[in-house]
Amino acid sequence: MILGLDISSSKIGIAITDENKDIVHLELLKFKKMPLESKAVLFSHELSVLKREYNIQHVFIEQPVSIYAAGRTTAHVISTLQRFNGMCSLACRNVFGKNAELIGSRQARKLAEIAIPGRTKSKEVKKIIIEEMSKRYQERFPIEYTRHGNYKPGTDDKADALVIALAGHKIISLDKVTKKMYI
Repeated sequence: MILGLDISSSKIGIAITDENKDIVHLELLKFKKMPLESKAVLFSHELSVLKREYNIQHVFIEQPVSIYAAGRTTAHVISTLQRFNGMCSLACRNVFGKNAELIGSRQARKLAEIAIPGRTKSKEVKKIIIEEMSKRYQERFPIEYTRHGNYKPGTDDKADALVIALAGHKIISLDKVTKKMYI
C-alpha cells in the first residue's frame, strides 16, 4: 500500500491506496492553533495508528513550495511550510523506518495523468484536481459542498494527497521497469 500526504501547517491530507490504486483510507487531519512541534507529535501518532491498520510499503509527500507566488506566499510562510514538512518527514522515517519520497505538485499531476491547461489559475487547478479525483473514485471520493456552494474545506487537501499516492504508484512501476532493464 502507498501513503500519499499533502502537508500544510494547519491540516494534512492523507490517502492510502492499494496495489490496484483503489482508495483504502482517505482523511483530513486538522490541527488547532498550537506549536508546530505539537502538530508533528499528533501527526506521528496518527502515522502509528495507520501503520497498525494498513501494510504501508511506500510513503510519498508533496514537496513544499519553495518559491514565491505573487500575493500569496511570504518568506515566513515558506519557512514555516519547509520546517513543518521536515518534521513530518522525520515522523514518517521514525514510524516506517525509511525516508518518504518528495514529489513536486506538477510532477505528481503529470504522473497521475491529470491534464492542467497552461496558465490555469491556482483555484481552477484545485477545481480540476477535485473533479478528476471525484470522477475516478465516485463512491470513495464524493464531493461535499458548503451551504454557499463551495467545496468543503479540506477537499482539495484530500484530493492532493490522493494525487500524490497515484504518482507514487507510477514512480514505483517506473522503478521496477528501470530495475528490470539493468538486471
